[in-house]
Amino acid sequence: MKRAKRLLKFLLDVFFPKLCIGCRTKDTFLCEDCFSLIEINPYRYCFCQIPKRLIGKYETCSSCPAGYLNRIYSATNYDNKIVKKVISELKYRFQLKDLSIPLTILILLHLKETGFDFKSEMIIVPVPIHKSRERWRGFNQSRLIAELIAKATNTPYCCHSLIKIKKTKPQVGLKRKERQENIKGCFSITDSSVFKDKTVLLIDDVYTTGATMEECAKVLKEAGAKYVYGITVAREVST
Repeated sequence: MKRAKRLLKFLLDVFFPKLCIGCRTKDTFLCEDCFSLIEINPYRYCFCQIPKRLIGKYETCSSCPAGYLNRIYSATNYDNKIVKKVISELKYRFQLKDLSIPLTILILLHLKETGFDFKSEMIIVPVPIHKSRERWRGFNQSRLIAELIAKATNTPYCCHSLIKIKKTKPQVGLKRKERQENIKGCFSITDSSVFKDKTVLLIDDVYTTGATMEECAKVLKEAGAKYVYGITVAREVST
């Protein structure tokens, strides 16, 4: 058994060496120096396409469109090259699941900066992907991050009561209205009692137009959730 483990480690080191995403430093997927180049948002912003900084406990600005999602927290901006590459590597290079750790740290630092307070009525829920997609990839990156946040904050966590019931084409490259149509009716609740009177912390990797989170928030509110807060690693400002 020990020999087999040593052989496995050797093969992984040869074919999948641990190299920093940013600078190719050995023995880490994201070194401290590259991590320090990621600017963490110290504020919350509204839902507008050109987001405005929110002061105090305001949920939206006067120009925000009405919706089901109550707040959005995004740790950093998606235009950061390192962030973009880390998220892409996590999603599409399946052996790099450990990259969920620095992404989770970014979120936790952002929540601390914004004065976020985890409360007893909160529950953490990842944005689901279709079961066929999860089987193919082997995991849901949003679920990996959500699990780590739940453990770090001792907050209740649920990954089976909000599910994706329809396969969709990728949202990347679609315009706002196309994203909304693509994701419409894709999510369902298996147990509404889980969400009754709860504040749901809905976790995803990137917030672009908000179409996916808004559709999730819709079914969560219909299931009895009191508030739905979107929490993502990064925000991509769309035009």
